[in-house]
Amino acid sequence: MSEEKVQQIDSNIENKPAQPLGPKRPQKEPQLENLDEIFKRISDDFSDVAPLQQIAQKFNVNPGQLILGIIFVAFTLTIFGAGNLLVKILIGILYPAYMSVQCVKQKDNAKSKIWLSYWVIYLLMFLLDRVMWFAFHDLLQLYFPIKNMTLIWMYYPKTRGAIIIFDKLVLYLNQLGILEKPKQKHE
Repeated sequence: MSEEKVQQIDSNIENKPAQPLGPKRPQKEPQLENLDEIFKRISDDFSDVAPLQQIAQKFNVNPGQLILGIIFVAFTLTIFGAGNLLVKILIGILYPAYMSVQCVKQKDNAKSKIWLSYWVIYLLMFLLDRVMWFAFHDLLQLYFPIKNMTLIWMYYPKTRGAIIIFDKLVLYLNQLGILEKPKQKHE
């Protein structure tokens, strides 16, 4: 090959943009949002909880930070086996009881369904608690943290897990014929 052709090929290679090898990958957007946005979302979800707002204001923190802090402390305490009863009362009874009372005061039917569903499912969990604990406590060291996270999932405003469970339970009981009204005998 002559020198002119080699120089021409070299100049052509230098002028061309580099082509990626293989198929082009889509650009990924960051999965983790800004922490301030996360705290704001959580604060908005619990904006109707006046005592929580007052405590956050007293300590000069974002309510979302306070909520995540409470969840973190509760989860940590239950992992290490300390304060299981205290955490269960705080997460599973006090907050739901407060919200149930607020619901009754405001006569809010939409929220009534959430909290009535929660208490029905909570009662079933309470009745099955000892059986579940004996069955899984050796196999599952995270029994109490999982139970507490389930309680939070049940009433968290975005998930409303109690309604999901309640609706599936009622549907199942209807299929079994347990919730049907008894037929009245005509004499």
